[in-house]
Amino acid sequence: MAESGKGGFQRNEKVIILLKVFSIILIFITISTFIILSDKKSTAEQGSSYVVMYAGSGQVLAGKNLDTPLPMASTTKIMTALVTLKKCALSEVVIIPKQAVGIEGSSVYLREGEHFTVEQLLYALMLRSGNDSAVALALHVGKNMDDFVEMMNEEARSLGLKNTHFTNPHGLHDPDHFTSARDLGLIACRAMSDPVFKKIVSTKRFDVPASDHTAQRVWYNKNKLLSSFEGANGIKTGYTTKSGRCLVAAAEREGMQLVCVALNHYDMWNDCAAYMERAFDEYCAVRGCNEGETLYSSADGVAVGVRGGLTFAAKKADISALSYRIIPDGDHKLPLEAGEDLGRIEVFAGERLLFSSRLFTINDITSEKQLYAAENYRGEVEVKYESEAEQISCKLRRGIPQGSR
Repeated sequence: MAESGKGGFQRNEKVIILLKVFSIILIFITISTFIILSDKKSTAEQGSSYVVMYAGSGQVLAGKNLDTPLPMASTTKIMTALVTLKKCALSEVVIIPKQAVGIEGSSVYLREGEHFTVEQLLYALMLRSGNDSAVALALHVGKNMDDFVEMMNEEARSLGLKNTHFTNPHGLHDPDHFTSARDLGLIACRAMSDPVFKKIVSTKRFDVPASDHTAQRVWYNKNKLLSSFEGANGIKTGYTTKSGRCLVAAAEREGMQLVCVALNHYDMWNDCAAYMERAFDEYCAVRGCNEGETLYSSADGVAVGVRGGLTFAAKKADISALSYRIIPDGDHKLPLEAGEDLGRIEVFAGERLLFSSRLFTINDITSEKQLYAAENYRGEVEVKYESEAEQISCKLRRGIPQGSR
């Protein structure tokens, strides 16, 4: 009887343990479900936005709520990196100050007194989203936080952004810290034009060797798309409870560099992948002259170029229907020196404007005849695009009469 009682007690003890385990699992599932539902509820209440852009020109290919101001969390660090690259040499040494240690949120666990180069801290910033790295760079570049933040806002103004304001270099929530999908896309387009930035954000792993002043580090990129989406080469994730899930993604195929911004998107990875895949299916990158090169020349020897070069995205179905028009400034006083503006060129697919930029003269214009020829060019403009890794030439014809739309 004693043996039987003991066995029954052991069985009861096992049942109790199983019930406790089941209860813990049930509590965990309940909490997880609550967090997920709360996250989705936050997304629904705050609203979301997205944009897909051709990075070569900042041209919008698709989007929703483009100009709605929203918090952007750690995607802020794109601007932090952009300002740092503009103001610093990569080889500059940063001694980690006390103010950069133990910053709230994501961290690479910098220690006071450690020595890093600016380049190493940029990898920590963009691969691991180190808030401590953001503060260290901000204090190194701006000497104090306020001055660095002003540099960020000055850069935003220089890009012509209308719905952006920064209060910190890392993206921790502040009601006065916000951007829009369009503005953040333009920041990302500008950043991806910097080869150093582009290399950093496309790197999957970065090693920092141990030294007398620095412990060894290995930093892996948090960007899942680098391993799952064809052509992915950037850029930055972001998340706070106020901002929701944010992602600035980038990918390049057949010479077309795309930037995709998703603010407050619960399924940001799949959403950005779908948005970019659709853009790659529908569009191709069209290129004419580069900055400083001749777009067209007249029989009088006048050569004309385009500010920033001629590059835009066009729907593949519209390639045969592209046209241009030239809008002269008028009232020019001769002579015009090389580099002076002549007017504007616009490129259309049917009646839809695809591209607009300033025209300038590459050489001096000394006569009315030369000026007229430059302003009233009617010939074809040669451009190229890539299709299945083959470069194809096509012609833009003067289509829409000057002064009309």
